[in-house]
Formats: sequence, C-alpha cells, structure tokens
Amino acid sequence: MPIVERSFLADQRTVREMKIGGIDVVLTRQLARREKRKHRYETYVKLQKETSAEAGTSAEAKDPETSIASNDTDPEISQDSDIEVQTNAGLCGKKRTFQMRLDLPTVARECDRHGVSDRSAASLVSAVLQDVGIINEHDNSMVIDRSKIRRARKRVRKALQHDLPASVSALYFDGRKDRTRIQVKKGKKYYAKTIVEEHVTLVYEPNSVYLGHITPSSGASKSIENDIITFLRNKNINTDELHAIGCDGTNVNTGAVGGVIRLLELTLRRPLQWLICLLNANELPLRHLMQKLDGGTQGPNVFSGFIGKALQTCEQLPVVQYSTIMFENCPTVDGADLSTDQQYMYDMCIAVSSGQCSPDLALQKPGPIVHSRWLTMANRVLRLYVATNNPSDNLQTLVLYVMKVYAPIWFHVKTKPLCSDGARHLWRLIKYTRYLSPELREIVDPVIQRNGFFGHSENILLAMITDSRKHIRELAHRRIIAARMEHSSSALVRQFRVPVLNFGAEDYVDLVAWQDIDRHAPPVMDGFSDQQIRGFVANSDDVVTLEHFPCHTQAVERHVKLVTESSAAVCGQQQRDGFIRSRIESRRVMKTFNTKSQYRFGSV
Repeated sequence: MPIVERSFLADQRTVREMKIGGIDVVLTRQLARREKRKHRYETYVKLQKETSAEAGTSAEAKDPETSIASNDTDPEISQDSDIEVQTNAGLCGKKRTFQMRLDLPTVARECDRHGVSDRSAASLVSAVLQDVGIINEHDNSMVIDRSKIRRARKRVRKALQHDLPASVSALYFDGRKDRTRIQVKKGKKYYAKTIVEEHVTLVYEPNSVYLGHITPSSGASKSIENDIITFLRNKNINTDELHAIGCDGTNVNTGAVGGVIRLLELTLRRPLQWLICLLNANELPLRHLMQKLDGGTQGPNVFSGFIGKALQTCEQLPVVQYSTIMFENCPTVDGADLSTDQQYMYDMCIAVSSGQCSPDLALQKPGPIVHSRWLTMANRVLRLYVATNNPSDNLQTLVLYVMKVYAPIWFHVKTKPLCSDGARHLWRLIKYTRYLSPELREIVDPVIQRNGFFGHSENILLAMITDSRKHIRELAHRRIIAARMEHSSSALVRQFRVPVLNFGAEDYVDLVAWQDIDRHAPPVMDGFSDQQIRGFVANSDDVVTLEHFPCHTQAVERHVKLVTESSAAVCGQQQRDGFIRSRIESRRVMKTFNTKSQYRFGSV
C-alpha cells in the first residue's frame, strides 16, 4: 500500500473524519512521470539485450580462419571490425544511465557571456551532440535540458564568487541607477517586475579587478559609505592596507565634510589618497563651454542650441572644404590600445589638422549622444566641423578647444594613466587653456579649480617623488619628511580640501603656494620609511608600487556597464554578482573568438 494512502485508510477504519476530495494533481503528475521513466528503462534494457544477442550470434557465425585471411588482405576491414566489436562490447558492459551527470562549466560561462537563455542553450548544445553522433535514436542519455544548464550556471557563479582578495590597497567605486529586474510573489506564483535601483560598483587596484557591487537604500553619501564598509566586513576583506580611494568628482563622493571618501576616512581613522578621475575633470570644462555657447540640455541625449541639434545627424552630412586647425601637444598614441570611439577621435583630429577627411572616416559612426559620454560628443563636434561650409564662431571655438585642450589631455591621461602623473596632467590642462579669451577663462577656470583634486599637496608630492629630475625628487623628499614631522603628533584625520591653484604656474611643482597651504605626506607612502624615501631620490625607478594606481576611473565604468546589463538579465544581488563574474572570467579566458586559432581552453 502506498505510504501517502495509509493515513486515509486508517481513518476510514476508525473515526471516518476524512473525505475523498478532488484529484491530487501534483501527486498524479509524479506517479505519471515515475511510470514513464520505468517504461523507458525497461525499453532500454530490452534493447541492450537484443543488441548483445545479435553481437554474440554474429561472432559465432564467423570462421576464425576466414577472418584471419580477410584481415591479412584488407587492413581497413580489420579496423572497422575492431571498432564494431568495441562498440558492442561497450553496450554489453556497464549499464548506461539516462541521466547526464557531467558538469558543463564552459557552456554555462559562455551562455552568461552572450546572454543565451537556458532553453536556447539546451537546444543548441543537444543539437550539436546529435550532429556529432553522441545522441541518436537508441541512446539519448547525453541529451541536455534547460534544468541542466540552469544548475551548471548556478554552480559556476557560486564557484567564482569565492575568489575574493584578503585585502585591498586601492578601492575605486562608481554608482548608477539601473532598471533592475526583481521577482514579486502574487499568491503561489512569482512574476518578474522592473524597478529603478541604485547600484555602486567596486573595483580594486592594481589590475582593475572586479570586487563586487552594493545596493544602497539611497544615493546619499552616508548610505553608500555604510554599505561599502558592510560589504568589506561581510567578505572578510582587510582594510588595514587600504591607502587610496578613487571615484568621479561628484559632490556626493568628494564633499569635504559629508562626502563618501571623507566618511570612509573617519570610519577607518586615517587619511586616504584621493584619486579623482582626471577624465571627468577634463570633460567638465568642455561641458560648461558647450552650455555657455550653445545653451543647456533638454533631456538625457538632447541639446537645446543650434549646434547641439545639428550634432544628432552630423554623420549624414557630406564632407566639405574646411580650414585646418593644428593638433598640438598630443603624445604618441598606440592605436592598438584605443577603443573604437577613442580611435575615431584621434583620426578626426588628424583629419582636421591635415585638411583631408577620407571617405571611410566620414562614413564611420562617431558614437551616440549621451551626456555621460562627452568623448562621443567631441567626436560629433569635429565631424560637424568638417561638414560645415561656413562654421559659426561658436562652433569654431568648440572645435579649437577640442583640438588644443580636450583631445591632447585625453590622450596624455590615456598614455600615462598612473596616479603619480595626475598633478602633471592637471598642470597641462591649465596650461593648454591659457589661449582662451578672458571671457571664456571665466567659464573654464572655476570648473578646473573645483575639480583640481590632483593639485592637493599629497598628489603633487607623489608626482614630485617620481619625477625624472633629481632636484625635484630631493625637494619632494624634504617636504615629505617635514610634513610627517609636522603631523606626527596629531590624532585627527586631515580634511581634504582643494587648495587655490596657481593658473600662471610654469611647472606643476608651482601649482600651489607651498608657504600658504597645510602640507601633508601622500597616504600611499605611509608604508615607506624615511630611509626608503631617501632611496627613491637616488633612483626614481624604485617606486614601483605607486605606479599601479590609475588617475582615472575608466575601468570602473566598464564594470558599471556589466552591472547594468546584469540588472536587466537576472534577479537578486547574488545572482547578479555571479553573472558578472562569469562574464569577466569568460572574457579573461578568451577575449575574442572569430577564428579557430583564437579559441582558448579554460576551466572553472
């Protein structure tokens, strides 16, 4: 008697309180599936016995002498016979199961990378196995269903989530509001729903490795700081070696009193090296200049002025004769290290400088108009210029600024991305803008002043101690030792404020008036003794540890994009985190796969 029916039978023989209700749908389906599996197994066993009997009959019917003679005359027949015997022996040997128990880590990882659903992946993989002969009418044990893919994905994501560092020396973060997929329970079923949620992506240096992401309750600095500290503690990540922090220059992050970095410093009870994105500081003057000359914005990708509206369709305009503008102060750039948008800007700068824009370059897409990506906006300004017969004064002013300031600084930061070069990049930004008229300087200079974080004494001394000139390194050594002695007895965490910048400085060393500011030693050098710093003066190449921290947050923005994509693909923070790590691992193992030679083997 089935166990599930015993309680009912006992009740009917005693008090008779239970009544026969409707059909138990769930139990009925279970019993039906059980009978179906039983029938399939019996059919499979019967087929094995028939195959074994046929193999035995054919072996007995063969004449050994005839077989030997046949093998001597035709070796190919011998090989085919051996294969047939081995196959039949395999069928007659160990019992084969209908369950496919192999793990599929590579399939799961590639499905996450390319956004393939479980059902589609199962259909594609099973079709390939059928084409290569592993699956046939008589053996379907290797058929893969969507549940197999789903479980494999879950295992791969869980395995990758355990690979976290014990400590971090530099933490970079950036936030964004994403359209996030969640599950809502209504009755006994779950339904998908999309909400807007704040996500903050965490990346640690060196090597720009994804650490994780958090979901603060709000975009307030206190909420973000609390969640960052909670995340580090829950993951058992030691913060004793954390000496640098990087982000963009928004006031929520960089507020001198209540910003995220300031709150982190107060929680950790020590100062951190402020590495605020220089690419963001480079685009802000261009943004304010655009708003002054052409008007403000009317949406996330719409401008209000004549130039801004013309930028939307500039790539459709034919190239005309235009006046050349010199492309000065740009470093040597390796095209292999540039993205598509970066390469387009470099090629357009060369075209504007030479006066020749090739047809292929004119047909390329300059990138979308997005107010968070001013690189593509600069591309469109240059593209509009080469397609305008009589450009207005405002358009010429914008093009001249891109050619003389924005593009050169961008490529300087790209070619020398180390935090030790940050103060030099800031000084170049100031120097290159001195050609502007006094009216335009009144627009640009306050923006540079507000975002001159690399003009702080900590960042300037970091650049000086790694300078190629020995007398600059000696000067930095004396100032660092003096700053350590001055603040050695203070238990308070210094308050980071951007000093008044000297816009007439002839060298980055003179960006600030040293006699008027409060000097502080670079926090990233806290682990170096005075004797070691004195050794840096003799040979600047010894400062290797400092050169791994970038002065921009471009790597963080790439991971922010991954978080945004995962928010629309999977539900739950743990699932998102595993999805992101699976994609990163797949790209690490095999960056591209266009030809057979590019395929790489990797395991989880």
